[in-house]
Amino acid sequence: MKHWPVNLAWLALLWERAAPVLAGPLAMLVLYAVLSLGGLPERMGDPWRAILALGLLIIAAAFAVPAIRSFKWPSRADAQRRVEADSGLSGRPFEAMDDEPATGESILWLAHRGRMREALAQARARRPRAAWASLDVHGGRISAAIVLVTAFFYAGDAAMVRLGDAFSPVPLAGGGERAVAEFWIEPPDYTGRPVLFLRDRREARIPQGSVLAARITGLARDPRVSGAEAEIEEIGPGVRQLRIAIGESANILVRSGAFTERLDLEVIEDTPPRLALIAEPESDVQGRLTLEFTAQDDYGVETYRLQIAADPGDGSNPAEEQWDAIDIAPGAVVPASGENRFRATVETARHKLAGERVLVRVEGIDGAGQAGVTGPMALRLPERLFLDAMARAVTHERRLFLDGAGEYGPHPGPRERHEEDMFWPWLDDEPEQRLERAPESVQRLSRALDALGDAPASHFPDRIVFLGLRTAMHQVRRAREIDDLSHVEEDLWQIALRAELGTLADAEAALRAAERALADALARGADGMELAALFEQFEEATRNYITALMREALQSDMPSESGGGQGMNLSADMLQELLDALREATELGDTEGARRALAQLAELLRNMQIMAGGSGQGQSESELGRALREALEELGEVIGEQRGLTDETFEQSRSGELAEGQPGEEGRALAERQENLRGALDELLEQMPGGMSEEGERAFDEAARQMDEAGRALERGDGEGALAAQDEALRALREGAEDTAERLQAENEENGRGEGERDPLGRDADGGGTGGDTEVPSEMERQRARDILEELRRRAGDGTLTPEERAYIERLLDRF
Repeated sequence: MKHWPVNLAWLALLWERAAPVLAGPLAMLVLYAVLSLGGLPERMGDPWRAILALGLLIIAAAFAVPAIRSFKWPSRADAQRRVEADSGLSGRPFEAMDDEPATGESILWLAHRGRMREALAQARARRPRAAWASLDVHGGRISAAIVLVTAFFYAGDAAMVRLGDAFSPVPLAGGGERAVAEFWIEPPDYTGRPVLFLRDRREARIPQGSVLAARITGLARDPRVSGAEAEIEEIGPGVRQLRIAIGESANILVRSGAFTERLDLEVIEDTPPRLALIAEPESDVQGRLTLEFTAQDDYGVETYRLQIAADPGDGSNPAEEQWDAIDIAPGAVVPASGENRFRATVETARHKLAGERVLVRVEGIDGAGQAGVTGPMALRLPERLFLDAMARAVTHERRLFLDGAGEYGPHPGPRERHEEDMFWPWLDDEPEQRLERAPESVQRLSRALDALGDAPASHFPDRIVFLGLRTAMHQVRRAREIDDLSHVEEDLWQIALRAELGTLADAEAALRAAERALADALARGADGMELAALFEQFEEATRNYITALMREALQSDMPSESGGGQGMNLSADMLQELLDALREATELGDTEGARRALAQLAELLRNMQIMAGGSGQGQSESELGRALREALEELGEVIGEQRGLTDETFEQSRSGELAEGQPGEEGRALAERQENLRGALDELLEQMPGGMSEEGERAFDEAARQMDEAGRALERGDGEGALAAQDEALRALREGAEDTAERLQAENEENGRGEGERDPLGRDADGGGTGGDTEVPSEMERQRARDILEELRRRAGDGTLTPEERAYIERLLDRF
């Protein structure tokens, strides 16, 4: 027996009996929706919207209550009778199927039930009867539907918003006929774009991350905003301020009663920076790497970092977590010749991979936090060459500490308490117990520092070095965990610099800090007051550095009678001219010119130490000193050529051009160059003055042997073997160079020498000019710039200027 006709009949009966109950409420609901689409509740606001809704609800209840009283839920028997009537069945087959005979089932009863079952198989339920026909004899329901659809289309885009407001439990503000709104766009600061006022328009293309701001007066309550999240603040009686962050294109609707504003905002996508290395990086003896690259971004790159990773040697790229980053100060990045080209100088000597073959890449981050990187480039990371034995030992131990730092072992727990130990509650684990838990690299560093400082303070030329070593040793021994030693790496580096440079290290550090602060301020466009204060610091640090440099030179090089201490004679007038030009460029707003001048002046000051330390050609230099100096210069060229040959061998080995047993033309060409370099080393050693130490002879012999081995490996196409031999040759050449430098230093200390002919910046002592490529503006040019600046300031104070003219003058002043 089918049950679905009975269920359908039950639903039809329910609708027919409920229609009179729903007629009144539905009519009032349609009326309220039509009024809402027409904007009546929107204009009235609360409490009038609530009063209207309540009144219509009361009318609906008045219609519904009499119908509810006569309402009766349909029963299953009613549904069965409805099915029998719709199907034209007689004999009540549903009851026949449910009845049971009192005397038991007979053949006649079974035949009767069979006929009823067959009749029910044809049973069906018709659709509900027209329940509203008697209530709506004039067809008002059709008119209501037409009016509702017409009102919906009349409301347009605001239809759903008006319906949502009309039925929302949130209080609705009314009025708004006299409300006045001002809208403007605030682009992110990093874009450099001005504020965009939307006076007579409500659409705009704006940078990503902009803020839509508005000030609305004349509203009794907060407006409703759709399309984005808004911050609304009442800043005065009847005055409200809106701020909406725009992350993507959006249609913003701001409404309050009759007040409605729609804004169509299209976001300009901010793409990540695009960077590329365009030249082979350059390095110097102080462990600095100079990079030249292109950088393009929609609004400019704000932050640069140098990323470094150990070179796997198989052509693969390291995983992202294996890259280490060094922040590049904004002032260290200066424009280069060409569009979107830049140069940056980064100190890499302190990095734990200094002197090793690495992959480097430059990362640029824009104001939105998006990053872009260059492709990786393989090179040997520059390291600083220390000549002082103590400085070399300290940097060596620092390197071992960085390579092997690990975690401390677990704490052994409190030691056993003794009754006679009255201070037991205040005692912690002993230094020996702390050191026992330390990793091997920390224990080795403790022993090494103890050995380096194992002498009375009077035996040290510089007692500050002695104090630094002992302090570092005690700090290492008393550390409880590896985080307590985070400062040791920097401390050891400063000790090495002090041992190498003496008091000059402190002056050099102060100069670098002042230079970096001034360069960073120029890069970010700081105001004149801040630049003036930073320039004073830089000028003072420059003079202190020159004084320290001259003092160190006089202490290390005894001035001859004829030299009169001219080895460190720097023309104060020339230096002051450079500083004055830099100061005036800063005051006049020539940011790019000031940054270039600062970079050139800083480079000249950096060269002073090198030129004062051994490149002069004074009359007091002995024949042996001159020969050693020339040999050292030639040895530097040999080391540079060997390094370049090693790099080429690595590149060709990685690209597959060198293969075991198949040297090819490239391998034979490299082998020939290696043989020529070996011959140049022989000629250099033949011209080297006698008196070489055993360590020096052993180093040069090892270098020659490894160069021969590298040549044989290149002949047979063994790239890995050639690289190993070339690396050993470079190491031996450096050891030989250090020995030669020590001989030269000892000879100079014994005989003394002076410059006499050139100043520390490489200029003729009796010549004029500033040298180099530093362009110092003439007095006429500087005066002309001052006149222009004064005229702009005078015009900015003119009260007759229009707002557009004043804004133009102010932009010129900001740029100037």
